Amino acid sequence: MLPRLDFNPYILPPGNVLVSFSGGRTSGYMLHEILKANDGLPDRAKVVFANTGREMPETLDFVQACSDRWNVSITWVEYFDGNNGSGFAEVSRKSAAMDGQPFEQMIVRDKRLPDVVRRFCTRKLKILPTVKYLKSIGWTKWHNAVGIRADEARRIKPATGKVYHPMVPFE
Repeated sequence: MLPRLDFNPYILPPGNVLVSFSGGRTSGYMLHEILKANDGLPDRAKVVFANTGREMPETLDFVQACSDRWNVSITWVEYFDGNNGSGFAEVSRKSAAMDGQPFEQMIVRDKRLPDVVRRFCTRKLKILPTVKYLKSIGWTKWHNAVGIRADEARRIKPATGKVYHPMVPFE
């Protein structure tokens, strides 16, 4: 199928949009292209980075550098096991866990270790804190932009909700 010449996959859809930022080069490129295509980030969009506490310092530095260089607000969240069950904490580059604390809290709370069969880390450490953050600011619905490259399309899993992959526009 030939791409449409008038179609820019980086133009955000209507409504609230979460730009999931992993801290890697691919999501950095996606964010850059979204900013370019939309003349910045509209108020109805949020860029969120979920720190597991096991990220490399270079990853954390890259997230902060993207925020600074492109003048875009990136919200940092972490899994936090508060008194009322698992939740999230909003952090910054300076306060982000680097000792594995969010990961360890998850293991203690769930009383199990992740393995190749029960891969719950992404859901618990990234997806749920991000969702809890968005709900805390009043969002009930949103599109989720995820940075998967066209050559990684096999990684796309069927999802409920409005997940889209701007870098794989003809999936």
